[in-house]
Amino acid sequence: MSDLFYLNTRLHAMRAQFLSRREFEMILALPDLSSIAAALQETPYGHFIESTGGEVPEAARIEEALRRNVSQTLSRLLAISSGDCAEAVRLVLGYWEVQAVKTVLRGLVSGATPAEILSSLVPTGLHDEAALEEMCRQADPRALAELMVTWREPWGPPLLRALPSFREPQDLAILESALDRRWFEQAASRLREIRFSSPGADGEDALSLFVSLSVDTINLMTVLKEVADRIVPLNRDRNFLPGGKIFDEGALDRVRASPTLAEAIQEAGRSLFLRPLAALPAPAEGVPFLAVVERQLDRVLLRATRYLARVDPLGWGPLVSFLLDKLREVRNLRMIVRARLVDLPEAELGHLLILEY
Repeated sequence: MSDLFYLNTRLHAMRAQFLSRREFEMILALPDLSSIAAALQETPYGHFIESTGGEVPEAARIEEALRRNVSQTLSRLLAISSGDCAEAVRLVLGYWEVQAVKTVLRGLVSGATPAEILSSLVPTGLHDEAALEEMCRQADPRALAELMVTWREPWGPPLLRALPSFREPQDLAILESALDRRWFEQAASRLREIRFSSPGADGEDALSLFVSLSVDTINLMTVLKEVADRIVPLNRDRNFLPGGKIFDEGALDRVRASPTLAEAIQEAGRSLFLRPLAALPAPAEGVPFLAVVERQLDRVLLRATRYLARVDPLGWGPLVSFLLDKLREVRNLRMIVRARLVDLPEAELGHLLILEY
């Protein structure tokens, strides 16, 4: 595992670039976007803020700086990885990449402009800024799927196959489910090829745990959206992703049978997700409640991978924990920027941030 030892050593140094809790609290106390941009110039994001000049709004300037920083960080990580390490990085980033494709799909279906879609994207390190812009410029889901096929991306073929089923109901869950299933197949294949490091206390290493808990989060959020929107799925098997650690189909059916979202969350809480779901705040006006639920579920994976990084510092835990913490940091910063744009109260913004876990 010499390559992994080298990678983990580099990751330890790269972690020093993360913002501290104190820095986040300082940014949260600032009154406007100009002050936030100035504060970020004193952090590792400073170079990217300065290089994003021109006559653009401060929000767009910060968003572009964040994208450039993430893209450079992940590209650097891929550059110093080889063999199993490179496959492990791509396994984790594959999930991140699927979320990016979903974001583009949602924007295309809702009629958002390319600039609006781009501002919502978190780079994966697998696509540069030009590629992301090209994805956002596509006319519709079919054009995006065909572009993915042209680029030989794994997401193109499943999107094309799902489009006939999507066309009449215009239900994005059909396309998203196809992407999730392809991601899981790809992740499972990579897991079989990557040699495992020391497992955690329950016999599961960080990469396997990342995949299984990600599957559980996808499945649970799909069912909670069905309950919240009173959707009766035509084909539950198509929406169910195998490979989860917590929920089998029976457990998800019990959540789905709940008459209200509150009762569905209570039923889902009879699981490893008990702690974060029990800590959910009351729904607040102006904040999508399911977004708050999803942030709470993210804490489970963050805690689990941090634990594995501590008990097995030479295993896959440091890599997975680093990548998830980078995503957490960027999401926090973007959420602060968006909150300033719409004057979201601090108390409500706090429910969408993960400053500690």
